[in-house]
Amino acid sequence: MPRGKPKARTSAKAHDLEAINRLDRVMPPKQARSTESMQRILLALEQLLERKSFSDITMAEIEAQSGCGIATIYARFRDKDSILAALHESISERFRSGIDEATDPARWDGKSVEEASLKIARGIVAHYTRNRNLLRAIMLLDDMEVYERAASLIRHASARIGTVVARKDKVNSKDYERQLDLGTKAAYALLQQRLVFHPIATGRFPADDREFAADLAYLIRLCAGRE
Repeated sequence: MPRGKPKARTSAKAHDLEAINRLDRVMPPKQARSTESMQRILLALEQLLERKSFSDITMAEIEAQSGCGIATIYARFRDKDSILAALHESISERFRSGIDEATDPARWDGKSVEEASLKIARGIVAHYTRNRNLLRAIMLLDDMEVYERAASLIRHASARIGTVVARKDKVNSKDYERQLDLGTKAAYALLQQRLVFHPIATGRFPADDREFAADLAYLIRLCAGRE
């Protein structure tokens, strides 16, 4: 580690390098030291994105925040966009696990669809708010590999949410399944619109996170024939 470089704080939750190494633009680490460096680089960008937009972050800042020399960074990642793509892949894996847990049908035994949909929507909105700078940059990255993985996650979330909100008397209907999927896709489209335009409101009725989550939950229930 270069002398004089600040050492990044230890992450409370390590990034999923197995998921990250599936990306074509990442060079997988082969030694424990390289693995540690990759974790530190990802953590550095994650920390920087908490306080500024991706476009305003420089490689020099990532170098300083991670405590890794620029040569070490380029040994693992092609460029700044590649670090962003890798961080997104790890965060997405965490989100996928969170969606699976939140949509476990056993979790909602005895609870109403309204309560379930609202809590799930709040979790998704919180994820988008917490990772706003990361997700906005990913949307604007113009990278098909990243887009394909993001789309896969949305499809997965749609299927999982469907297990909670779907009407049992209609689950064998193809038209109903399409209608249900439309609700989730529309909710994600609104989330993405909110990211791109933030902090500018696009609707006539600006909403905070809780109100926005309630709107998304209502939209999903509406398409599920629950309203």
